[in-house]
Amino acid sequence: MSIRVLTSCHTFLFSYTSVLCTCTSVCRNFVKVLILCGLSTTNVLADDDEDEAGQNEVRRIIITAEKIGEDLMDVSSSVSAISGDEITELGIESFTDLSQHVPNLHVFSWGGRRDTNIFIRGIGPGLFTDPTVGFYVDGVNYSNNGTFDMDLMDVERIEVLRGPQGTLYGGNSLGGVINVVTRKPGSEFEGRASVSYDELEYSKFTGSMSTPLVEDSLSFGFSLSALNGDGHLKNTFLDKDFGARDDISSRAKLVWDVNEKLEAVLSVDFEKFRGDSYAMGPRDAIKANPQEVNFDFEGVDERDSIGSALTIDWEGQHFNMTSITSWRDWDNLNSADQDGGSTEGFAYHSTSDEEHQQVSQELRFNSKARSSWRWIAGLYAYKAEFEVASVNLSDYNAIGFGGPYVDKTNSEKENKGHAAFGQIDFSLTEQLTLTTGIRFDHEERDATVHINAQSTGTVATFSGSEDFDEILPKVVLSYDAAEDSLLYGSVSKGYRAGGFDTLYPNMESPTFDSETSINYELGYKSRLIDNRLSITAALFKVDIDDQQVQQLLPSGTIITDNAAKSSSQGVEFESRFVASEDWLILFSGNYTDAEFDEYTGVNLMSYESENFSGNRLPNAPELTASLIIQNRTDIGHGLTLFSQVDNQYIGSFYFDAPNKLKQDAYSLLNARFGVEAESWSAYLWVKNALDVYYSKVEFEFGFGPTAEASDPRNIGISFNVMY
Repeated sequence: MSIRVLTSCHTFLFSYTSVLCTCTSVCRNFVKVLILCGLSTTNVLADDDEDEAGQNEVRRIIITAEKIGEDLMDVSSSVSAISGDEITELGIESFTDLSQHVPNLHVFSWGGRRDTNIFIRGIGPGLFTDPTVGFYVDGVNYSNNGTFDMDLMDVERIEVLRGPQGTLYGGNSLGGVINVVTRKPGSEFEGRASVSYDELEYSKFTGSMSTPLVEDSLSFGFSLSALNGDGHLKNTFLDKDFGARDDISSRAKLVWDVNEKLEAVLSVDFEKFRGDSYAMGPRDAIKANPQEVNFDFEGVDERDSIGSALTIDWEGQHFNMTSITSWRDWDNLNSADQDGGSTEGFAYHSTSDEEHQQVSQELRFNSKARSSWRWIAGLYAYKAEFEVASVNLSDYNAIGFGGPYVDKTNSEKENKGHAAFGQIDFSLTEQLTLTTGIRFDHEERDATVHINAQSTGTVATFSGSEDFDEILPKVVLSYDAAEDSLLYGSVSKGYRAGGFDTLYPNMESPTFDSETSINYELGYKSRLIDNRLSITAALFKVDIDDQQVQQLLPSGTIITDNAAKSSSQGVEFESRFVASEDWLILFSGNYTDAEFDEYTGVNLMSYESENFSGNRLPNAPELTASLIIQNRTDIGHGLTLFSQVDNQYIGSFYFDAPNKLKQDAYSLLNARFGVEAESWSAYLWVKNALDVYYSKVEFEFGFGPTAEASDPRNIGISFNVMY
C-alpha cells in the first residue's frame, strides 16, 4: 500500500448570496395523512440527557446532521438516528443490517466488501458509478462506495438523512447522507470487550478502551475488531469450504483539550480484510441449494485501508470554528468466477486491482447561540486519485463464440473540487422559522483509459478533462405548533457530478453529464403522552433529471449516459413508545413509489434497446416495516433479564431496469435473550429465525440469471464485559 503525505491545502474565495424562494401552500389532506401516519422517532438514548428524563420517557438526542449540534426533534428534515448500544442490542454488524431498521434506507451488499450500494427513497447508483448517498465518518467524506462496508466498532451513533443534502454536503448526496459518529475518549478510564460465536462458524472479537493521559487535558482511545471464519458455504466442484473471512479493523483517537475554548482530535484508522468473494451461481441452482457454489475458479476479496483526520474545534466570543483535515488510502483486489459455474469451454473470470487516495479539507464557521437568527458558513476542497487495472478472462467455445480471450482495461482518474456554502435560520415569529441555504460547487474530472480487448479486437486509448459547476439551494419553513411539536415544509436540491465512463469505455461517447434531484418534503414531529411517545413522519416527492444510466449505442457498445428521468414519492414514519419502565416498542416503515418517467435503455439480457418508462426503479421496495418489542425485567441480585423480538418486512422489488428480475416480499424474524449486570452481559440470539431465502443480488448479462443467496438462519452467543 502506498502512503502519500498531505502536502498542501486549497485556498478559496467565499461568497454568499441570498436565495429567492416562493412558499407553496400545503394541502390540508397531507397534514391529515402526516398526523395519521405520524409514527416516528429517534432510536437513540442521549447520554447527556439521561438524568433529565424519567425512566418512562423517551430520551432526547443531540445530533450533528445539520453540522450544528441540535435536538433531533428540532431538525426540520427527515432524519433517523441509532445509538451504539442499540446497534449491539439489535445485532447490527453491517450497513445492510442497519437498513432493515431505518425506513427508506436500503443497502445492497454482495460479492465482497467492495460492492456496497446505498439507496435512499429509491435513489441509488448504477453499475460502478459514483454513489448517490453521501457517506461521512466523523465529518470525513468517503467518496468511493467501495469503502462503505466498514466495521461498526466503537460507534456512538449513526445518523441517516433522507432526501438531497446538497447545500451542506455537496455532490453525491442527491439521495441523502449517512453520518457515522465514533466515540471520543473521555476524562475517565473506560473499557469494554465483546466476543461472539455463531452457527455459521464465524467468531468475532471487539474491544475498546479510553484513558486520560494528562488530567483534564489529554485523552487516548483505541478500538479493535477481528472477524474470522472458514465460511458456511460449500464449493462442490473443489470439495472445500467457501465464504472464508479474516478481517481486522482498528481505530485510535487522541483528544487534546488545549484550553476551555480549543479542542483538537487526531484519529487514525486501519482495515485489513481477507476472504472469498462472489458466492454466485445460476439463479435456479442457488435457490435450490443456497449453501452451495460450483466454482472452477475461486476469487479473493482483499482490502487494505488506512486513514487519518485532524479535527479542530474553536469556541470564539461571537462565533465557533471547525476545521477537518483528512487523508485516506484504500487498496482493493477482487477476483471472481463471474460465470458462476464449472462448464468446460465456458468461463468468465474477472480480476480488478484498485488503488484510491484522497485528501480533503473543510473549514466551517457557525454562530454562537440561537436568537432571532442563526447561521453557518464554510469552505470545502478535496482531491481523489484512482487507479484501476481490470483483467477479464473469457471462453465461449461451449456456446460457439470462441475464446479464450484476455480483455484488459487500465484507467487512471483524478477527481477534485471545491465549494463554498452557507445557511441561515431566521425566526419570522416566535413559532415560525425560515431557513435558506446555498452552495456553490465546482468539480473537475480527469481520466486516461487504455483498452486492449481480444474479445472485440479493440485497442484504444483516450484521455480528457471535464468541469462541472452547480448551485445547490435549500429552503425550509418550520412551525412550532405546540410544545415538543414541529411542522415543516422544505425544497432542496442535490446532484452527482458527471465524468468519464470507465466501465465500458468507448470512443463514441466517453463522458456523461451531471445528474440532479429536487426534493419536496412535508414533515411532522412530536412528543406525546407525557414524553412517553415520540413520533415523526414525512411526505416526500423527489424528481431526478439527467439520470445516469446504462445505454446501448448503435455499435452494440454499452455506455453510461444521461438518458433518464425518474421520480420517487411516498411517506416514511417512525415511532418509539415507552410503554412502562420495562417495555419499549418501536415501529417504523415507509411506502415509496419510485419509477422511471422517461428511459429508453439497454436490456442486458438481450442487448437490445427497450422503453423502460413506467418501470419501477431497481432496488426500491415499495413497502417496508419494522417492529421491535423489548423488555428488561429486574430479577434481583443486580441482574436484569433482557428479551427482544424484532421483525422486518421488505416488500417486493426488482433488481433491474427492465423489471424482469424480481425479489418477492419477505420477512425476517430475529430474537435476542440474555442476562445483564452492571459490568457484564451475555446473550443468546437468532437471526432469520424462520430461515427465509431471498437473493442478495440478481443480474443477467445474456447467459441466464445469476444470483447470490442470503444468509440462512443463524444462532449465536455473545458475551460482553464493561469497566
